[in-house]
Order: sequence, then structure tokens, then C-alpha cells
Amino acid sequence: MTLRVLTAALLLPVLMASCTPVASLLAAREEQGPSPRQAGPLTVGDTWTVSGPIDGRSVAATISIPDLVSVSGGTASVNDRDRLDAFAAGREGFGVARYDPDRRYVTFSWVAAGNTTYICEVTAPLSLPYQGRLTMQRGGQTVANGTCEANVSQ
Repeated sequence: MTLRVLTAALLLPVLMASCTPVASLLAAREEQGPSPRQAGPLTVGDTWTVSGPIDGRSVAATISIPDLVSVSGGTASVNDRDRLDAFAAGREGFGVARYDPDRRYVTFSWVAAGNTTYICEVTAPLSLPYQGRLTMQRGGQTVANGTCEANVSQ
């Protein structure tokens, strides 16, 4: 009996010390609040800069992530209805980021002048800046292809 109590007394400081990192993390989370919502590389509050050469010129857009919502085939920074309305109306400056967890693709789309739509599709989001394929569309038809780069800033 004495040996068991002595063993428990000797192990108690070791067990308590092993709990310290967990307690520290919980205290930090309590102070900072919950972490922002995330879907793949997209995090609420981030801003992405997307750019690339296409059709003999450079294009660029800044796409913010104000929220993340479930959409068909993944998660996006805006819902499907708002996205469809904005792209159909050609609302210049409108942008959306989307993450497809099944294919692990990140897509950035935006409306530019003249009802031109740009789509940067990143199929291997491994390290920043992301590299992808840039597509320019008018009236739903692809008119040019290029390359794109996407980088995030918090």
C-alpha cells in the first residue's frame, strides 16, 4: 500500500506538467476568442490578391473573405445566389473565393470591366503563392487562357 502511494506521489508532478501545454492553449483561446472559420486555405478575415498575364496584358483582383458559406460542391465567400446575380449583372469589382474539398481546388473569380469574368483555378494549393490557370470569359464563353498567382494577406 505504501509503495502505491509513493509511486502515485512521484508520478503526480509528471502528470500535472503534461497538462500544462493544454491548459496554456485553452487559456490563450479564452483570451483571444474562437479562431476564425476556415475552409481549406480560405479563412474569414483574409484578403487574397490574384493576378496573372492573359491575352497580352496583366490583370489583378483583390478578393476578401468576409464569411464562409456552404455552396453546391464546397464552401465559398458568398452564397450561390449572390454570386450568380453579381456575375449575371456584370457587377464590376465583385469577387468570390471558393474551396472544393473533394477535389481540393481553390477558385477565385471576379467581374472586371466590360462584363469580363476572370477565373483563377488552383488545383494544387500546396505553398504560397498558389499557381493556377487563369481563364477570361465573356458571355459565358472562354476567350483566353493564361496563368495566375494567388497570395493571401491577413
